[in-house]
Amino acid sequence: MERTESLSCSWLLVDASKELTRKSTLPSETIHTLMTYLSDSLHLVAIRLHQPAVRENSTQVTYELLNDNIPRRLNQVITFPADFVKSMRPGGDRDYLIYDSESDVNPVQGEINVGYVSIFLRHVEEGEFLGLLELVFKDENRYPSERDISVLQALKELLFEQVAVFEKKRRGTGDVEDDEVLDYLSGLHRYESFVEKIDRIIPDVVDENHGIVILCTDINHFKLVNENMGYKKGDELLRLSGQMAASIENLIDACRYYSDNFIMAIRVENPDDDRIRARVEGENQRNAASLQKVVGDSQIRFNSGVYIIRNPKMDAASAISYANTARKQAKVFKGVHCVVFTEKMIEELRRSEQLNNELPNAIKNRNLKVFYQPKISCENERLIGAEALIRWQRDDGSFIYPDQFIPEFESNGNIIQLDYFVYDEVFRFIRNRLDRGLLVVPISMNVSRRHLENEDILFYIDHLFNKYDVPAEFIEFELTENIYIDNIEPALHFITRCNHRGIKVSMDDFGSGYSSLNMISEIPIDVLKIDGVFMHRGKTLNHNDKVVLNNVIRLGKDLKMIVLCEGVETREQVDFLKEAGCDIIQGYFFGKPMPESDFTEFMSKDA
Repeated sequence: MERTESLSCSWLLVDASKELTRKSTLPSETIHTLMTYLSDSLHLVAIRLHQPAVRENSTQVTYELLNDNIPRRLNQVITFPADFVKSMRPGGDRDYLIYDSESDVNPVQGEINVGYVSIFLRHVEEGEFLGLLELVFKDENRYPSERDISVLQALKELLFEQVAVFEKKRRGTGDVEDDEVLDYLSGLHRYESFVEKIDRIIPDVVDENHGIVILCTDINHFKLVNENMGYKKGDELLRLSGQMAASIENLIDACRYYSDNFIMAIRVENPDDDRIRARVEGENQRNAASLQKVVGDSQIRFNSGVYIIRNPKMDAASAISYANTARKQAKVFKGVHCVVFTEKMIEELRRSEQLNNELPNAIKNRNLKVFYQPKISCENERLIGAEALIRWQRDDGSFIYPDQFIPEFESNGNIIQLDYFVYDEVFRFIRNRLDRGLLVVPISMNVSRRHLENEDILFYIDHLFNKYDVPAEFIEFELTENIYIDNIEPALHFITRCNHRGIKVSMDDFGSGYSSLNMISEIPIDVLKIDGVFMHRGKTLNHNDKVVLNNVIRLGKDLKMIVLCEGVETREQVDFLKEAGCDIIQGYFFGKPMPESDFTEFMSKDA
């Protein structure tokens, strides 16, 4: 590709050195200062530092600065094609790569910088690959010429030098001042130094009359602030939240764990669960009211989990894990925004650990089973499709039901391998029926929010299409309403790529949470699945239910969507939905989720 005018950026190195000398920064601040200076001077959309990840051909974004509303990738693992990695590794033929996403072959899975020009500069020392500096430009006339790359390489070396210094000191292999372990965004300590400090102080503080409250807090739907108001507003919210955390009475220390997750350690006398819960709830409400002024119409709410250290032999990491478990409970319970960890939750943690340990063998031994729930056409009450659902059957024949393991696997990422197992089974099932000339109907499969953290799912889907040669018309993916709310940009990207492949995408559980009519009008989904909550588990539909259902069905039809209603259990409900114009029905009235053998028999009735 022909490159346009140069930046003539040879002055950057001298000026950057002057800037750092003037500010006399510590290593952690130096990294941020250099990135900010480069970003401002070169008018960058984004600048990222990648360091090697455990996954093959992958890096993790460890530092990031954004100046435009593009997807945030901090802490995410980015996977590159093998040929790209080979060219950038020691001995490879490239020290840098310039990529124009409008015309060049995409070097990064998921097209992380769609619509922009990017430069990837590799960092190698003594034959070892240590990472990449990624510079993202909005205007292709602004990026450097070949002549300028040497200057950027020098600045890249300076950045990675500071990263090495900071990492060395943070790991305790050098002298470190207290200020050097601060998170520059929130002003709080980093997680590692926080844990070390709490471990040191527990034996000195905790006795029969004194305890330490470990408080884990996040900002509910923080991603909506980033998506709707931009990352600069989100960063302002994090800075203010850090200030609030640092001002808590009797605070021992605080840190920002990641993103909008904060951890605080508070000294308390004669700790009482109810009193502490009430205190946290009160402070959360006051802080939320203060932050509301920053974000305007966006609703601010905190979710908090508490663990009280009463044993001087307790370690900080375990206490944090318990408090974080309670925080996750607070996100689930409606109307409850602070949960204190109990002994019952310890049993739940042990059960979760057992499930995680059993999962690999469950997959290997095929204890995981794919069940199919029929979807029925309203027009003629014949089979028109099915939804694939997972069941876990132990060796003794008993079942572990989805609500007992899916939330846990969602939280720790194991849901990905669980979903991949389901996808493979569904593709295999369809291919087998095609080969035998039997009736085949579209099968829908669920997509976890975890899949949207990277683009591996799209490559796995392509792999399955190549492996089984299944027509795209038989495949559908379902994303729940809340996934769209919390992950709008990656969800849109996933939908677009599915559309290009001819795969249908549905919005599941519509009406169960935080529906946004404006969002519905902008998302190119094919199927709108109305949540079964309106069916009231088989009870007679009341007037209000009918009004809501009529209007939601009309909305979907006006937007040219296929409308499906879940949870249908009675003939009255079926007749009403037919009259209202619903397209597809799913529920116990026509069939419960059933194993493959039973679903095969069910299909034979419609053959």
